[in-house]
Amino acid sequence: MAINSELISISRYYGSNPGYVIAGGGNTSYKEGDRMWIKASGTSLADIDESGFVCLSRTKLNKVTSTGYSKDPFKREEEVKRDLRAAVTENKNKRPSVETSLHNLFSYPFVIHTHPTVVNALLCSVNAERETRNLFGNEVMFVEYTDPGYTLFKRTEKIMSEYLALHGNEPQVVFLQNHGLIVCGENAGDIQTLSDRIIGTISSRFKKRLPELDYLPPESDSEVLLDKINDYLSNRELISVYGNNELTGLFVQGSTEFIKTARPFTPDNIVYCRSEYLFSGTEAEKVISDIDSFKSRYNYFPMIIGLEKTGLVSAGKNKQSAARSMEVFQDMMQISFLSENFGGQKFLTKEQIKFIDIWEAENYRRSV
Repeated sequence: MAINSELISISRYYGSNPGYVIAGGGNTSYKEGDRMWIKASGTSLADIDESGFVCLSRTKLNKVTSTGYSKDPFKREEEVKRDLRAAVTENKNKRPSVETSLHNLFSYPFVIHTHPTVVNALLCSVNAERETRNLFGNEVMFVEYTDPGYTLFKRTEKIMSEYLALHGNEPQVVFLQNHGLIVCGENAGDIQTLSDRIIGTISSRFKKRLPELDYLPPESDSEVLLDKINDYLSNRELISVYGNNELTGLFVQGSTEFIKTARPFTPDNIVYCRSEYLFSGTEAEKVISDIDSFKSRYNYFPMIIGLEKTGLVSAGKNKQSAARSMEVFQDMMQISFLSENFGGQKFLTKEQIKFIDIWEAENYRRSV
């Protein structure tokens, strides 16, 4: 059976819109009969084609719900991964998304999971649940932050069961705290209409609106500093990218401002930027010393370096990965800034960060 062409087009639509998806984030699926097609792990939605999806048997997927797995979280994830692979019927060389069972919960044919900046400004705020109720009432099902994968699936399954008992119908919209948005529908038009309305409703509450996001060239007196950082990183087989704009300028005014992005908001932040970021001054020797100290402390070089009153430097194994980290961190700053419309920032906890940092599934996605 050929894959639904509408799934490919809607995946590309949201994957190429940075307001919804950054880097390789998000996942999409389509169901027909006993089959479900879902994005393969590590695949980018922006240019996805038929080869980027995995087809699974829903009958076999349903067994994940009732199977008793190990209580050890990492052993359990290996067991779940094994059962997901056993359910694959096409593209068996590809690995299904870690959220496959979550998508299978919904009866709607299309399930689109994205990480919109506007929605995450609400979901990564201290008043996320209360403001969700104020804005959407019972239309939206809210799921407090839960470790991705099987744990999130089971948590959502429980909340959905309670939602069905209370309201008599399945939710079309789910808010995942510090994670993202799920929208379900019969077709792409339903998804787009719902998504646009959600974005519009949240945006209407913004009293603080984003400053200019266009990138600015470095000041002439900072070029020597940037060259020395670039040389230092190049000698360690890393490529650096510089970025600055009005929004960035607000966060690099000093350490007090930079701390508003000092921790990840979402799992994707950790995948693409790691969980620790460096803030330093403008003296080259001090910056280099701070990078060395950072490496000694965390055992990896910083992927994000904030330079006081100068801008950001992102580092990666190649220009593409460095640019991707810059893009994700710019999104983090937007979320941080806009979250102040809903009481301020709510970061992931140390325990939540640790799980993502060492979780095999996310390290696989990072490597791909």
